[in-house]
Amino acid sequence: MSERVTIDHVTQDPRTDEFVLYLVEDGPWPNVESEWKARLKAIQDRVLAAADVAIDGHLAARYPDSRGKAVRIQIDSPAGTPARLEELVSALKRFLREDESYAGAIAASKSIRGLRLVSGKELGRFREGEAGGPADEGGRR
Repeated sequence: MSERVTIDHVTQDPRTDEFVLYLVEDGPWPNVESEWKARLKAIQDRVLAAADVAIDGHLAARYPDSRGKAVRIQIDSPAGTPARLEELVSALKRFLREDESYAGAIAASKSIRGLRLVSGKELGRFREGEAGGPADEGGRR
């Protein structure tokens, strides 16, 4: 891996026996199409760099207990997950599964048992909110 990647938090999830790489991506979200494209490209690059860290053994070098474990890259967006971010997560899941280079590298990696990508919203970590932010306890904005 040639570039550095910021991973906001690394932990082990005892429920799934996965090492989790948390990437926090939060608002404010763009209002202009060109800004959306740039923001989504930056998130895509960050996700793929995090995958490279796990596949290439850099995660295991820094966190030896992760060697041979499944890895989950989780994109969290506490202020609300825009539809465009969910679409990007879905597209990247497909890419990691179907791209011969990535799928082959994941399968052949001696450092990880597998890799999956999810959003915090998908796991129920954050309530659905409008673009202006999440709902409060009573469902109000």
